[in-house]
Amino acid sequence: MTKTMFPPSITNLLLQEGQRFQIQENFVEALGTGIICCVASARGGKTSLAYVMLDYVIRYTKRPVILDSFPQKVIDEGVPDHWRGRVFNTPFSQIATVNEPAVWLVDDSGTHYNSRDSMGGGKLLARTAGILSHFGGGMTVIFTTQLLSGVDVSFFRYTNMATIIRYVDRDVLKHERSEWKELVEEGQYQLNRVSSGRCLDYFWSGKDRQLVKVHFPDWLNKKIDPIKADLMSRPMRYHTVQDKERMIKGGSKVVRKSKTDKNKENMIE
Repeated sequence: MTKTMFPPSITNLLLQEGQRFQIQENFVEALGTGIICCVASARGGKTSLAYVMLDYVIRYTKRPVILDSFPQKVIDEGVPDHWRGRVFNTPFSQIATVNEPAVWLVDDSGTHYNSRDSMGGGKLLARTAGILSHFGGGMTVIFTTQLLSGVDVSFFRYTNMATIIRYVDRDVLKHERSEWKELVEEGQYQLNRVSSGRCLDYFWSGKDRQLVKVHFPDWLNKKIDPIKADLMSRPMRYHTVQDKERMIKGGSKVVRKSKTDKNKENMIE
């Protein structure tokens, strides 16, 4: 893993504000706040790619990482050892309680952050997008979704954004919102040039117009540690039945506090 493994639009949001990185022959300071939106059909590698980005954050910054409402079992048993003490499962609805420049992984399960969720998470994301730079000294959200048309459009209007395109099923693509459809179609064309099927080894960076090869860490390899790999690749599987029912019905998520919460105040020097 190197500091230049991602294209500029993504590096700009993963690094903490003011950290320097190289674009061609020039060095620039990272913005450190905004939205990285990863689009792919089910089992299209959205979450795995998000973990690669979070691993980058762990290695090259002091930013805390928050896996929005992940089951406590995943936090305790799934995350790699070098992540421990840096990872929390604070619900995104409690973003105002976090005083560090966190990087959030917010997964759109189709139940909490969709455009029709007029009273819940969908509107919460939209309202928060414009003030991410004011919370905790500047926060970044990695947001995964199966289709951009299912996300409240306000979420993308008020902050810096980088879009990542993974494999999207052709039948699903027909339902994409018109302003995004050309970008997603271009991503599918570029991905098909280098691979067939779900093309899990690459992604298309829309803002950089660049095809990027993904190098996945060993701890995501099911052949090396199938239990940990499953904990990380299907985290919502490990919620209690009661929490799954709340998610389906649109109620509030109930997630136990991470045991590492006591270290949160000392994470950023």
